[in-house]
Amino acid sequence: MVANKPQTDTRPAQAERVADFLELHPDSTAKEIDAACDAGCMSKVLSDMPRMGYGVRKAWRSVTCASGHHTRSVRTYALMHRPTTQPDLFRTA
Repeated sequence: MVANKPQTDTRPAQAERVADFLELHPDSTAKEIDAACDAGCMSKVLSDMPRMGYGVRKAWRSVTCASGHHTRSVRTYALMHRPTTQPDLFRTA
């Protein structure tokens, strides 16, 4: 019996899954994104996305806690745009 080698999950693949989720569910928290996308370390994925060309908007949302007696602010994220492909400016002959 041959054991299947686990596939590596790359950061670009994780970012793509997060972007797909944020397109359908804007203003989601990191906890909500992580539960839906299983992208490893969610804070690293979200911080790397702008460097990969994704536009990610950050905002705050108030949620109730302590049986509704207090509120706290949680960070939310929304997808603004995906990376654009650049034209090949320097074609090699």
